Amino acid sequence: MSKERGLSSDESDYFAEIFSHDEKIEVSGPRDISHMLSVTSEVPQLISTLLGKASFTLLAEVGPYKLWFPLDISLNDAGDPLPVLGIPEVEDHSGQQRSWRLMHPKDLQLNNGSLAGKVRIQSVSSTGLALECDRQSTASLLMQQKQLHLSLPDGQDIHLNIEFVRQEHHLLATRIHANKTNRERLRQYLFQNHRQYYQELYRSTETLDQ
Repeated sequence: MSKERGLSSDESDYFAEIFSHDEKIEVSGPRDISHMLSVTSEVPQLISTLLGKASFTLLAEVGPYKLWFPLDISLNDAGDPLPVLGIPEVEDHSGQQRSWRLMHPKDLQLNNGSLAGKVRIQSVSSTGLALECDRQSTASLLMQQKQLHLSLPDGQDIHLNIEFVRQEHHLLATRIHANKTNRERLRQYLFQNHRQYYQELYRSTETLDQ
């Protein structure tokens, strides 16, 4: 039995606000961009884990990216459906299929005491970090850490448990483990940056085909 269903007009209008306060989602976009929406409970295992095993998921396909929104639908007092969307996980299908990776973030800072200012974040995704140290002694000190503290541009902090998986000279790759709150803060930061980096993709979703 298929676990996908189409969206009603009311639901589509609601979901359109995800992309812009003033724009609506276009199901059939320009020739080089495909926009598709579906509600599904069949999601990849990695995405399911990152989203906290949500019962339903709104999948929005924007160019080579899949945006997985955790979705809850409840009823209001009038018995009408009330969709509640969480923060999406952005999956990149342009090359190796994986969570989208933000390269060289300038507004995300490592705030681990003596390591502050000595470690540069080369890339960040929902699943891992690539970190560049200023010298070997810093790399050795970094590898002793079990948790990293990151400062977001809005003043919030993210606390991530880490597992080092690879080292090449002063460059270290880590796998991320985090609780729901910290994971959602990171996912929100990544989603905001994805919208900023790919404004043309999001701007192309202006009208909804019935």
